[in-house]
Amino acid sequence: MRLLLLEDEEPALDLLRRFALTYYPAATIVGECQLVAEAVDFLRTHPAPDLILSDIELLDGNVFRLFEQVPVSSPVIFVTAYDQYLVQAFEQNGIGYVLKPVQYAQFAAALQKYDRLRQTLQGAALQQLTAAVPIAAPAPRYKQRLLSKSRQGLYLLDVADVAYLQLRNGVAYALDRAGRAYPLSETMAQLEASLDPAAFFRLNRSELVALSAIERLEPYFNDTLALYLRGLPETPLISSSHRTPELRKWLAG
Repeated sequence: MRLLLLEDEEPALDLLRRFALTYYPAATIVGECQLVAEAVDFLRTHPAPDLILSDIELLDGNVFRLFEQVPVSSPVIFVTAYDQYLVQAFEQNGIGYVLKPVQYAQFAAALQKYDRLRQTLQGAALQQLTAAVPIAAPAPRYKQRLLSKSRQGLYLLDVADVAYLQLRNGVAYALDRAGRAYPLSETMAQLEASLDPAAFFRLNRSELVALSAIERLEPYFNDTLALYLRGLPETPLISSSHRTPELRKWLAG
C-alpha cells in the first residue's frame, strides 16, 4: 500500500500519518506535500500512489488546483475542516470525505470503504471511480465558547466576543474586542476546524480573524492585505500572499 499525504499543518499531518499507519501497518508513505505545487511535481515524477489522503486548503491554495494541472488516477480520501466542498470532492476522484477534528473511527470507516472498493474493482476501474460513490457527511457543529485555563482559574469566552486568534510561542491565544489575550489548549488547526468558516478566516499560519471584528482593509506589501480591527487600531493583521485570494472571496461572501 503506497500512500501520498497532502496536508499543510504539522499537527494534522502527524495525526494523519499515525492514523494511516495504525490502519495499514505495512503501508509506505511515499510522499508528504504541504503545497499544491509540491503535489503536482510529485505526481509528475513518481508512479501514482494507491491512495491519496488530502486536506483541501494547502499552503499555496485549494487542492482542487492539483486536478487542473496534472492527471490524477489515484482515489482520494479528503480529510478537511471544510464541509462545503463535498460535491466538488466527489467530482475529483473522491471516495471518502472525513471532517476535522478527525476521530479514528471516522477515518477507519473511510479506509474500510476503500478496501471494499479495492476488492471489487480492479486497477483502472478503481482509479477512475468518482462521484458514483455517495457519502453521508455529518452536519458540522461549531464551537460557541472557548475555554481558557490560567493560574487564576478557568474562563469561558464566548466565540462572539473573539476578535482574532493568534499563535504565540507555540501557544494559541484568543483575543477579545478589548485586546485581552486568553491562552487556549487547542492547536490552531483544531481551532480552525471547530469554528464556523463563515465567521472566521485563517489569514496565515499563526492567525485567524473574526469577520465581525474587521473594520477596514488596506493593500500591503507583495499582494497581501492589512486588516484593521474595531477597537484594536494599533497593529493590523497581515494576510499571507497565498491566502489573500481566498480572503477576498471570503469577504465577498
